[in-house]
Amino acid sequence: MGDSIFQYFTEIINVQCFLIGLVTLLIARWFMTRSKRTYNLPPGPTSFPIIGNLPQMITVTDLSEKMKDLREQYGGIFKIDVGFDTMIMVCKTEWILEGLVKKGDQLKGRSYWFYLFDKVFRKKGIFFGIGKEWKDVKKFTLSAFRDLGVGKRNLEEQIYLEIQELGKVFDSYNGKPFSLKKPLAQFALSIIHHIIFGERVKVGETEFQKILDDFAFFFKNVSAFVPENFLPSLRFLRWKSPVGRIIQNDESARSYVKNKIIEHKETFDAENIRDFIDMYLLTLEKEPNSETLTGSNMLRAILDMFTGGTDTVALYLTWAFLYMAKYPDMQNRCREEIKQITNMSRPVTMEDKRSMTYVAATLLEVHRIAPIGPRICAGMSLTHFETFIAFTNILQKYKMEKPDETPMTMEGIQTGITYIPVSDNIRVVPL
Repeated sequence: MGDSIFQYFTEIINVQCFLIGLVTLLIARWFMTRSKRTYNLPPGPTSFPIIGNLPQMITVTDLSEKMKDLREQYGGIFKIDVGFDTMIMVCKTEWILEGLVKKGDQLKGRSYWFYLFDKVFRKKGIFFGIGKEWKDVKKFTLSAFRDLGVGKRNLEEQIYLEIQELGKVFDSYNGKPFSLKKPLAQFALSIIHHIIFGERVKVGETEFQKILDDFAFFFKNVSAFVPENFLPSLRFLRWKSPVGRIIQNDESARSYVKNKIIEHKETFDAENIRDFIDMYLLTLEKEPNSETLTGSNMLRAILDMFTGGTDTVALYLTWAFLYMAKYPDMQNRCREEIKQITNMSRPVTMEDKRSMTYVAATLLEVHRIAPIGPRICAGMSLTHFETFIAFTNILQKYKMEKPDETPMTMEGIQTGITYIPVSDNIRVVPL
């Protein structure tokens, strides 16, 4: 009996000693980190020892609004302490220009001390690649898009086909209000899936619905300010931590792409290039010893295009159609310009864009007011191509209307790395 009591208290003391030691080490590291800093830093919000400003950052519902508030309080450049590290936020155009252009050599590269970004992107691909690898992958991607006809007639035909399928979904609601994001995400997924894998997506299949759900979860939850970026072990302790699910979803997507690459290798024909993966296999055949176009690099690049080419296109079109429902006069003017060029007797083509100045200006204004995220990327030309063809050909056949008689709110919120509408419900009525 006495031995059991002694063992019980010994275990309690050991746990207490471990916790006290851990806290002591963290505090010591915090003081050592602070002592190495140069204190010629910009102002910023008061931070806590060890955890910095994480409590203030992870509790906000709209990160962009929080940054605006901090800018008003501390000026165009301020600091935020996150864990043991300090982030400098630059919010003034001329200072951004100075840092990224005039002094670009001093600030080039990407930081990989974020656990989530390092675990998912692994310094590969288009989103978070670095150095020569990133340049070569981007160059190959742009070249492959051109060779596959991005911006040309053959891809237009594929988009027309997907618009027909999208129209069937619109018609199924019989003029009743519905959320735009899901059918538009299905539309965008089908197009990028065809470009990369040479296959159409079948609407309603469980496998593809999971892909859409995983992509939406990624864009909603990926952030520099998730606590796990600074204390990775929290992913095992925090209730419903999104980091674990993001990593798991990424592994699932990797397996999907790897299987597609294996299938392509079995049927590859250098004289009959079908899609982006075939373009990559052809390049490997010509440059088998390439140090940059490696399997891991191209796998991540394909995942980046697959992810970015789905959610961003869907979100861009969602905002555009919401604004058409909000401002019917603008919608009518866009449709009138489409009618003048096509007489409503043929689909809109990319060649028509130079004649549709009002439509083009409208899409640019939507992007300015509701920027979904950075758009200077390898897939920018594809995004503009898809959205113009989809926007014009859908307006040619359908009218966007408010869901009810109450005024529409165009309020948006920053979730993860995208800017999404608070409500995306409208009515789509056939003309």
